Amino acid sequence: MSASAGDCETVLSFWTPVDADPRCYGEIILLRLFETHPDVQKLFPKFVALSKEQLQNNPDLQAHGEIVVCKLTEILKAKGEHKAILKALAESHAKQHKIPLVNFQIISEVIVTVAAEKLDGFGSDAKTALKNVLKTIQIDLGACYEELGFKE
Repeated sequence: MSASAGDCETVLSFWTPVDADPRCYGEIILLRLFETHPDVQKLFPKFVALSKEQLQNNPDLQAHGEIVVCKLTEILKAKGEHKAILKALAESHAKQHKIPLVNFQIISEVIVTVAAEKLDGFGSDAKTALKNVLKTIQIDLGACYEELGFKE
């Protein structure tokens, strides 16, 4: 199922704490990503050799997490009109960073888990809406990857 503007609105209705502190939530998301999918850490050159302890309260990790959350917030606020945002994201992640598309699915699962745990009142409707939005992002990002000729 693809996301609608209504799905974005539903997620945004709970997103205020995330939008207010993207650095904190981004750090939580990346730490959880590396904890649950340690193989993904190798895709981040700055973090590849760091232990869990070294990652905690790491300013570079916090800054990168902030970028992730701010980009997701920008996409949510676009309410489905995100093609230009995703095209730029695909260009950097496919060409420069060489990030396989499957990793967007992995981080999406982590984002849903963290949102469900950390956001007050983030119930099943909001969880479904966030899953729909993230799935739509993955599909549209995949189309951008294809346009760029990026093969996994």
